[in-house]
Amino acid sequence: MAEMVTGYSEMDVVMAAADTCVLRIEGLSARLDGKLIVDSVSLSVDRGEVVGVVGANGSGKTTLLRTIAGLLDADSGEVIVAGLDSSISDSFSRRERARKVVYMPQLAESHPFTAFEAVLMGRYPHLGRFELEGSGDRDLAWAAMERTSTEELVNRKLDTLSGGERQRVTLARVLVQQADVLLMDEPTASLDLRHQILTMDLVRKEARERNAGAIVILHDLSLAARYCDRLVVLYEGKKIAEGTPWEVLTPGNLRSAFGVEGLVEPDPVTGKPHVLLLGSENSSSNDLVGAGRTIHLICGAGSGRELMHQLRVAGYEVTAGVLGTGDSDREAAERLGLKYVVSPPFASISDEQHAAHMALIQAADHVVLLPMAVGMNNVRNVAAASAASKLIVVEPSAAERLDSDTGVADFTDGIAEELRRGLIEKFGEVPASTLLFELARGG
Repeated sequence: MAEMVTGYSEMDVVMAAADTCVLRIEGLSARLDGKLIVDSVSLSVDRGEVVGVVGANGSGKTTLLRTIAGLLDADSGEVIVAGLDSSISDSFSRRERARKVVYMPQLAESHPFTAFEAVLMGRYPHLGRFELEGSGDRDLAWAAMERTSTEELVNRKLDTLSGGERQRVTLARVLVQQADVLLMDEPTASLDLRHQILTMDLVRKEARERNAGAIVILHDLSLAARYCDRLVVLYEGKKIAEGTPWEVLTPGNLRSAFGVEGLVEPDPVTGKPHVLLLGSENSSSNDLVGAGRTIHLICGAGSGRELMHQLRVAGYEVTAGVLGTGDSDREAAERLGLKYVVSPPFASISDEQHAAHMALIQAADHVVLLPMAVGMNNVRNVAAASAASKLIVVEPSAAERLDSDTGVADFTDGIAEELRRGLIEKFGEVPASTLLFELARGG
């Protein structure tokens, strides 16, 4: 076989990839009561990696993990755990599989065993038939209870513990099993903030230090972004997004997977994505950040479409400037029922239209000037912005600077550019990523 330029053969590369991958799922589908719940999901987990699975209730997250764990039969597809085919079913192989895969359910079991006895059960896959736990197993169980801050519960019966305490004891059992793959279904659901952090710290440490892999279902998106190397988004049983937290946690994915509008910004402490939910179409208007406030948008050619929707979901009343027939922003404004000033296509703004626009500006709490291409027909939209008492000028992105159709191209022989420069000198300029936070602060 020919050698690659790196000095490694193709087979070397394939073998190295196999050594790195601890779990591979290919085209996995599963049904419950005849209904398809997981639909052709493929993903892989490397050693040392924590993969988060997120999605709305009923999206198939728990069924996916239970199928990977072998607790549910797959309808189709394949699960390979560290080279072990999931189809193996004899008693020895089940024990071997338990040494490779551990599943932590959503709800911790309640039974009359003591917490220590429950944790020690995690060592059973490592014992031979009729073999009893030794001192080494007990030492491992005690160490796991110390790591999970459950040592004070050692002699308590599980059915006397709170849900959060039982969940931490279950985590200790997971740790003591020392499996190659950790499958964890909402391990932080019943925990207070301190123990949520403790739990995710332990999961990440297990993956890193033991060269294991973990799949964790989480509802807290910011927590998932902080602790997971990659995220997978499920919607109606299908994988609709996969990648780093920054790649996955986008307003579009939040809208598609959860039906909510949200903002994503860097966490000031960790630098990881932090998700701020604005609301949904069904949110009570009185509880929303924009309740009772009006935002006026000076936009065009699609520059305001997404923002219109986000602002409406956040509870703001939204108005827009002069928009001509056929403009995509005008189409969006009509669908959302927004007030705006009507203009024929490609016609210059008349005195009457300009006056109507000025009235909307003066009635707004904030005016937002978005990056857009400006010609002589709509330059008065930009001029009208000077009448705003509170104006936010949105800085164009690098792509918008380069795109003469949808960016900030000036077709007015410099008139629009000069107007915009004067507004920036007076009011400043903010990037689009911080716009909704600026509005939420209400300054």
